[in-house]
Amino acid sequence: MTGRNIPSFIDGEFTVASLISEALEYRAAMTDHDVNQGLLKEIVTQFVETERKLAAAHAEVLALSRADGLTGIANRRCFDERLGLDFARALRTKSHLGLLLIDIDCFKLYNDNYGHSAGDDCLRLVAQVIKHNVRRLPDLAARYGGEEIVCLFPDTGIEGVASVGNAILEELRTKAVPHAHSVAAKIVTVSIGGVSIIPTDGMTPTDIVIAADKQLYAAKKNGRNRLVLGE
Repeated sequence: MTGRNIPSFIDGEFTVASLISEALEYRAAMTDHDVNQGLLKEIVTQFVETERKLAAAHAEVLALSRADGLTGIANRRCFDERLGLDFARALRTKSHLGLLLIDIDCFKLYNDNYGHSAGDDCLRLVAQVIKHNVRRLPDLAARYGGEEIVCLFPDTGIEGVASVGNAILEELRTKAVPHAHSVAAKIVTVSIGGVSIIPTDGMTPTDIVIAADKQLYAAKKNGRNRLVLGE
C-alpha cells in the first residue's frame, strides 16, 4: 500500500492538524469562559454579601439611634417621630389615638436612699413591665424623659388604653419592689394619665401629650399609684 492509496484528509483549507488546532482553541476559549463565569459569580456573591452586611449594620445603627440606652425601649426621638406619623394618620382617617403617660412614684426618694445604681435597675424593671403589656405591633413604649415613660396606641379607644394601664399597675404591684420612702406605698408604684382622642383640624401632636399630662397630674394629686383617664 502506497501513500497514494491513503486518504490525505486534505480538502481545501481543512486538515486534521487544523481541526485539532481549532478544537484546542475552542477548548481553551471555553476554559477561559468557565473561569470568567466563576470569577464573575464569586464577585457577585461577594457584592451581595457585602450589601447584606451593610444593610444589617445600617439597620442596627438606626435601631440603636431610636432606643434608650438605659431601658432598652424606644427613646424620645423615636416617640416624637411616631407620634407625628400616628397623629397625622388618625387625623386623616378620623380614628382614635390613645396615649399613656407614666411616672414612677417618688423616684427621687428612691435614688436618694437606695443609690443611683439601684435607681437605674428600678427604671429598667418598670420599663420592662410596661413593654410586656404594650404588646400590639403598632403600639409603642418609649422613655419620655427621666423617670417618665409614654405609651402610644393607634386605633385605640379609652377602654383599650385603660386595659393596658391597669395591667401595668397590677403587674408592678405584683413585683413588690421595696420602696420604704414612698408616700404612695411601701413598694415601687407608678402614676398614670391616659387619654384617647380623635384629632381634629387645629390640633397638634403635642395636644395629646398635654391632655395625658393633665390626667397624670390628677393621678398624683389623688394619692398616686393609680390610673386617671380622660377623653
